[in-house]
Parts: sequence; C-alpha cells; structure tokens
Amino acid sequence: MLRSDLVRVVVRGNRGRLIFARDEDLPVFSEVIKRLRPGLRLGEVLEELKPLRKIYDHKLVDGALEVALRHVELEEASPVSPGLIRQRLFAGGPALNDEERRARLKTVSAELGVDAERFMYSDLDIERVIVKAPGVDPRSLLAEYNREELEGLLLRSYSVTLEVSDNWKELLRSVKSLGLMYLARSRPLQVDVYGPVSLVKMTERYGRLVARLVPVLLRSSAWALRAQVAVGRGRRLIVVEVRDGDAEMPREQRREAQAFDSSVEEDLYRKLALLAKDNGWEVLREPEPLVTADGEIMIPDFGVRVGGSRAYIEVVGFWTREYVNNKLRKLSGLKERVLLVVNETLGVDAFRLTGHDVVTYRERVNVAPIYEWLKRTLGRPSAGLPGELRLSGDYVSFEDVAKAYGVSADDVRGFSGAAPGYVKLRSYFVREGLLRALSSERLEGARLSQLASKYGPWVQEALQAMGYSLRWVGLSDAVVRKP
Repeated sequence: MLRSDLVRVVVRGNRGRLIFARDEDLPVFSEVIKRLRPGLRLGEVLEELKPLRKIYDHKLVDGALEVALRHVELEEASPVSPGLIRQRLFAGGPALNDEERRARLKTVSAELGVDAERFMYSDLDIERVIVKAPGVDPRSLLAEYNREELEGLLLRSYSVTLEVSDNWKELLRSVKSLGLMYLARSRPLQVDVYGPVSLVKMTERYGRLVARLVPVLLRSSAWALRAQVAVGRGRRLIVVEVRDGDAEMPREQRREAQAFDSSVEEDLYRKLALLAKDNGWEVLREPEPLVTADGEIMIPDFGVRVGGSRAYIEVVGFWTREYVNNKLRKLSGLKERVLLVVNETLGVDAFRLTGHDVVTYRERVNVAPIYEWLKRTLGRPSAGLPGELRLSGDYVSFEDVAKAYGVSADDVRGFSGAAPGYVKLRSYFVREGLLRALSSERLEGARLSQLASKYGPWVQEALQAMGYSLRWVGLSDAVVRKP
C-alpha cells in the first residue's frame, strides 16, 4: 500500500475526493518502468525522474515508483554490516591517492571476505543496484497504484463503512481474523469497521489491518466504501467515498466456494435441493447476512426462497462451549425466524429458549420435520391477510397464523393491521393481559427457563422488547439482566 503522505486527496469542506490515476497518466507509469534498468543505482533512477516530477504531480510519480519497485529485483544485501566495512576503510584516515584507495579496499575486502567497494554503502537505499527490471506493463501498474492508493487512504481512517453485493462471508471472516471492530446495520446491509484513529493512540499497524480488506472488496461483484479520514496535523475528519467503477483496479480472483463445514451440512443441502426441485423453491448456501439487535452479523447455513418469502436454516453441530454461547447470543438478537438443526448431544433446551424452532439429529438429519416447517413458513400464494386478525388463545405463533390464513410466515411478519387484544412480538401474537402479568414480575435475576415454563416460549422476545438482556448460564438456561 502507498504511504499515506503519497495519497492524493482533494479536500472541500468536510468532504474529500481521492485522485486516482487515469488513462492520461499512463505515460507516467511507462516512463517509470523505462527508468528502472538493470545496473542503475536507485539514486541514479531518482535523478532521471526529476524532470518527470516537474511535469506531473510529484506524488503521482513517487507513488508510481514506489509501486513499481515491488516488481524490481535489487542486488542482495551485504553479508557483512556496511557500517563495519566503512569503519575499517576509514580507520586509517583519508586515502591521499587512487593507489592508496585501491590498496585499502583490497585489504579490507580480504579481511572481511566481501567486496568492500560494492557493499560499503549498500545499507543506503539510493545505493542499491537494480539487478532485474520490472516485468509489468504500464496499465497493470496503474491499476495496482490505484488499489494501493485506496489502501493508503485507510491508514488514517477513523471509521470505514463497507457495502458489497456478495462475498459477505469472506469479508466478515477477514474483519474478524484481522481483529478489527465492526458494527452491522441493515436496510441496506452495511458494516462499519472502526479504524486506527478511533483508538486512543493512532497506530499504523491497525491501519494496515483495515487496508487489508481492500483486496477482499475487489473480489465482490459490486462494492462501496465510505471512510472518515483524518487529515492535516490537527487530524481534521473528512469523508471520502469510493465505489467499484470509480477507478481501474486489479480484478481480484474470487476464491473458490467454501467447503461444507461438516458431512451433516453437506447431506442436508442435497436433501433440501431435492425438496426445492419438487416444490419450486430455491436453496441458497450461506445467504445474505442477518443483523442482530446488537449490531452483530450471522450468516445462516441455508436460505430457502420462493417468491417474496424466505426461510433460514442453521445447523448447530459444533460442541465447544464458546461456540455455542456465541451462537445463542446471536440467535437471541435476531428478528428473523431461523430453524435450528441441533445435534441432540448438545442439549436443546437453551436453543428452544431463543424463541426459534428446533429439530434435532444425532448422526444424520431427518428432513421430514424440516420439510413440514418450510411448508408452514413459506406458505402458498394467496391474496394476503385481512386488515384485522381474529385470534384465540394466550399466544399464537406466526406459523400458526400463516397456516390459518393460507399465507407465509413472512406475510404475517410484515402484517401491519390490527389484532384486537394482542401484542405483536418478533414471532408471536401475545394476549395483552399475559404481557401485563409478565411485566409485573420481578424480572431482574430471574431464570429464563422458569419464565418460559410459566408463560410460554414467547417470553424471551417480550423481555428483549422491554429492554432486558440475557446472560447465558451454561448451555441450558439464562439469567435476565436489567436494561
């Protein structure tokens, strides 16, 4: 990536525009490549480029050189410290003539076993000699320059907002593996990645981590980036926006599709594909991310789509406590309904307490209950719901309402009409009196399992609506925490 002092930004008010290289700048990259000839010292190359720096933006020339040097092979470093070579050469004082100079070089070379004249200044960049010219054409170098300039911009970023049309899973994995902080938002789905200037002390290392997301962005079909960047000595914040198509950049090769996490997941996918073929459904592997109430992201294993309706399925077969607790936390904060396919050796009580439907398996998944759930959730084409629902019972799930009216659970979820005497939660309609009874309880410190046993599976949704949070205790219960 380019050094931040070589990044070209035009600032107007609180907004900035990144100046990318264009076709008219191709002569600069061509000239830089021509100057990098074998046998020349880098200092000599810099001298030859001085006229070019007067004609064109000097930052463009210097940036093009910096990128081009990544394709150049330089003379190997000295096997002996250049400082030691100079110390031995100058120990006898100044050489008064060429004969004395040659004799001293010969003596020191013999003592240290190196070519003293060749390596005496090899620790200085300007003295390094080009061995092999860059094997890159001007247009490819221009595209690399643009990518590195975008990366260099992020070195001084305060926050970065990313949008991609696909490739979400790789992006999120990269964010997590780099140890970056993020917050997700939906409609449209965006990820805010917090950069180096947001720390108490700005560190370039952190900025380099943020910049490493750029190649991942370029592997997406379409993307957009919005960065808050600190400029000047006072670190004034400006906003810079970049999207695909703004500049020519290397077309990063898409990575192969991720393998299935387990044979159970692969087997279930094949079964779902057969069901989809017979029912006119579309099965999606790793569909669009779902955003939790806390701004985290979960990407279900499968999505099943028909028309405007969509259902999600998540296989839970991994057994570590940290993994399961993390999964429980995310599931509890989801607005969308997800069918959980849980290995029964994990214990399923905690997963049922999340408010999502659960089917269990031991070695292989029985697809029959999943098929029934999908039919209830996806429903069938209909004229839609009436303006007012007539419900009975203390609580009614969206799936039961969908079945009664011949619509999909998504239709019920989007219902904005009246349901006299009931309150609409995330996936249930609950009688108003029952909600009042729950709210009159001393909820802080209460066990979720006890409340669910007393009132019903909708309790967790109601607690979240009232602002309470949960602290999971083991894998089977949670404690209610105050707002």
